[in-house]
Amino acid sequence: MAKEFKIQIPQDIVRNPEINSKSFVLLAKLIQQYYRQKSDERNLTFTIKNYKMLLNFTNITDRRTFSDCLRILNEKGLIKSIVKPLPRNGELTVGLSPEVIPELNKDKEQVFTQFEYWILNMSVIEEIGHTGVRIMYYIMSWINYKKVGKDHCYASVVRMSKDLGIAEKTFIQYIKQLEKLKFISVKRFDNYSSYKDDKNGNENLLLDRWNNHYFLEQKNIRKFVDLEGK
Repeated sequence: MAKEFKIQIPQDIVRNPEINSKSFVLLAKLIQQYYRQKSDERNLTFTIKNYKMLLNFTNITDRRTFSDCLRILNEKGLIKSIVKPLPRNGELTVGLSPEVIPELNKDKEQVFTQFEYWILNMSVIEEIGHTGVRIMYYIMSWINYKKVGKDHCYASVVRMSKDLGIAEKTFIQYIKQLEKLKFISVKRFDNYSSYKDDKNGNENLLLDRWNNHYFLEQKNIRKFVDLEGK
């Protein structure tokens, strides 16, 4: 079976709380648009013939939100400045930073998080929202299937919600939704306390905290996309 195209995003963008989830998904879509150019004609600056269709596929409902997302990406140096106001004829020229393209990024230590293209399918975005897609990428950013024991994300809820720039309660709600859809599975651990005497016979508290383990169920996501497309 041929390998499916994967959309790669720098790990420090995946884990950047200053980039909201809508802007993150828009960036992923723009990277996808870049690779839709002919391989021998790819240019970081390209024109989207109908950006309103891009809004639709990204599930961004209005031009103001779209403009805000573009502004955030521009402020972070991920895209070049955009003409304001947005053109009404539907055409939009976008310039991506080489930082977001693996083969053009000059930082050899930069790690990219990659996910199959169908994670950005409109049906998935509509079902789990921009934050849900971002969380999926975030979980993937902790995974390395080539290494034993690295097939899951083990970061704490505190760490993950902080990296994503969302409240812990919101994060937990999304995790429950993703579990219900069987897009992820979670192996839960209880926190527990243990005690140990020091060399002077004094009892000291040792807190052993085990974080949950989050596994991506990619086959189920693909199955969902295939069913929604029928």
